[in-house]
Amino acid sequence: MKSTAEMLQNFRKCLFWSLDVLRGSKVKAHYRDIQNIIENFSSVESRNRRAESLRKLLNHAVNTTPFYRQFAEFGSIEDFPVINKNSIRDQYDNFGSSVIKDETNYQVYTSGSTGTPFRVFHDKNKRDRHSADVTYFNRKAGFEIGNKLYYIRHWDRYNTSKPWMVWRKNVHMHPVSRLSPKDIEHLLGAMSEDRSPKGILCYASALDEIKRFLESTDKAPHIKGIKSIIAMSETLNQHTRKSIEEFWGVPVVSRYSNVENGILAQQSFGGTEFYINWASYFVEILEMDTDKPAKPGDRGRIVITDLYNYCMPMIRYDTGDIGQMGQYTENGIEYPVLNRVEGRKMDMVFDTEGKMLSPYVVYHILKYPHIEQYQFIQEREKMYLIKLNVSPEFHSGEAIKMEFKIHLGSDAEIQLEFVDDIPLLSSGKRKFVINKLHGGMGQELSRSQA
Repeated sequence: MKSTAEMLQNFRKCLFWSLDVLRGSKVKAHYRDIQNIIENFSSVESRNRRAESLRKLLNHAVNTTPFYRQFAEFGSIEDFPVINKNSIRDQYDNFGSSVIKDETNYQVYTSGSTGTPFRVFHDKNKRDRHSADVTYFNRKAGFEIGNKLYYIRHWDRYNTSKPWMVWRKNVHMHPVSRLSPKDIEHLLGAMSEDRSPKGILCYASALDEIKRFLESTDKAPHIKGIKSIIAMSETLNQHTRKSIEEFWGVPVVSRYSNVENGILAQQSFGGTEFYINWASYFVEILEMDTDKPAKPGDRGRIVITDLYNYCMPMIRYDTGDIGQMGQYTENGIEYPVLNRVEGRKMDMVFDTEGKMLSPYVVYHILKYPHIEQYQFIQEREKMYLIKLNVSPEFHSGEAIKMEFKIHLGSDAEIQLEFVDDIPLLSSGKRKFVINKLHGGMGQELSRSQA
């Protein structure tokens, strides 16, 4: 006989799809389209659908928006300019479609670390596409509609759902600001008492805090029913991934997404590559300082075109993030993936000779014991500051300095500053890398969850 939790899960799943049927099964149609495009990527049908979606979006933009009207004679997407948040802010009203602007549209906000909201509108069809994207990629990570979702993030008036919606979606909204050892103990206690199938969706830094708690206590409760763990918004370090997987026996999947667009890419179980959501976005990797395509295998700027936002078209939108495109072959099918997503260009690390390094170099700090939190700051060309929140047993300061001179240069000036806490950003995330030399203050290492 099914438990009450199982019956409620099935009820919520049936309710989700029944409401969609009443609206014309729009989410279901998008879901099937996404599945067909991604899972049959090399087929003629998939290629034609992707080309058709791009062509329709470009034609719509040049015919209905003041900003894009000047590109009406375009021959390909490369005839369009690369834009960013500032481009949109400067000509905000010119990005809205004259056809869809009077319909009931949805506002989404992302504030980043500056506290200044960046607002984008989504039309109904984009909203349905996003819902289908979330459903598809959640399922790929092991999460099914109706499962309890423990969602750890920054909650504010822009993203907090009404009680009815919280119940319907079966979400436990936990503030990322409440991750003290006592808070984590209470959260894990609640999860252990909940016997229903469940998933965890949280900032990668929240997993760091949970990992630290699990490793430091013998009070960690046994939790049953965890089906999925998805890390978002920040770069997930491999030490945390391995530790969490060992504790709970569930693969940890990293997701690359942002608020203004949606789910851009996601890792598969056990893989490090990010499978791009080619069904809903056209993705380019451009050179760091020009709008030319980066050479195969080179790192470059991640630039995306949202194929389904007709209300406020975003064509060749520079996410501000750095990535590397590659090919993954499975069952004889080549699939373009992101081999790496390395965070924001403004927060890349440079050695003393001016050579750009991956922010992953900072993770060398994690090999040293008794470090609770860290933050790496490039102050000047050859001057670096490492903030550390450590336990009393810490004695690795000089070893860390020697280690980073190897990576940054023997003439690097490295200072350690011991602090009681690394504060959260206004977005609720914790910033691990800051580059003051290249204007990185106020920017986040990676993106927000959609």
